[in-house]
Amino acid sequence: MVIDTHCHLNSISFPPFKFLASFSDFDLTPSFITMSTHSKEWCKQVELSQKFNHVYCALGIHPWYAQKMQTIDLLKLEEHLKKNFIIALGEIGLDFNVRYKPYKVKQLECLIKQLELAERFSKPVSLHVIKAHNEMLSLLSNVNVSGIVHGLGSSKQIVKSYVDLGFKIGINGIITRINARRYHEMVSYLGLEHIVLETDYPYIDISYSKKPCLSDILLVAQQVAYLLNVSLERVLLKSTQNTQLIFNETFVR
Repeated sequence: MVIDTHCHLNSISFPPFKFLASFSDFDLTPSFITMSTHSKEWCKQVELSQKFNHVYCALGIHPWYAQKMQTIDLLKLEEHLKKNFIIALGEIGLDFNVRYKPYKVKQLECLIKQLELAERFSKPVSLHVIKAHNEMLSLLSNVNVSGIVHGLGSSKQIVKSYVDLGFKIGINGIITRINARRYHEMVSYLGLEHIVLETDYPYIDISYSKKPCLSDILLVAQQVAYLLNVSLERVLLKSTQNTQLIFNETFVR
């Protein structure tokens, strides 16, 4: 089994199962956790998870859209959590890059409300964190919430701080880039114990691929195996176990 812990399947047009075509050459059963970024995507994500046994949905408000958050959005999110099988809150977080830092206060408000929902409904979270690790770590230390830090590329000290709080680190196609030295060092430091696999489809390119593909998850796993000098089978097994631990889900429905 291989589990993509962070992708955006709402960007895929159907017919049904078209997105599985990229796995046709591999003897593996893939599962996908599809992320949302704002409330207008939520119904589509829920529909995907109800339609396909191997698709699980996460609902949330991404920090890029936090400035547009309204109370009604949080009420809708709570209603989805009550009525539907939502595996996590995501993609949520903080982004204090130059473009989004002016909305810092609104981002914090949006994140705090969603962390409160995650804690209340005992759901993990998928976090987007850019230039806001101090603020994020401070908030996480005050809630009983676990999850995954998606797309993290940071210092060992920051990585350790998230791991110490019980979070796993999502490893994506950046690992295939020859010049991603810091990212490679992070993966070597983490080892298999603290990582899960993701594509962030369709937003991350594999360095030698023409365009993003869901089966890129296997190329990510192969590069992890190479860096850690372990078998591909070991990477798939351990990353699956880590994912099941975070989401409290066997990924068989």
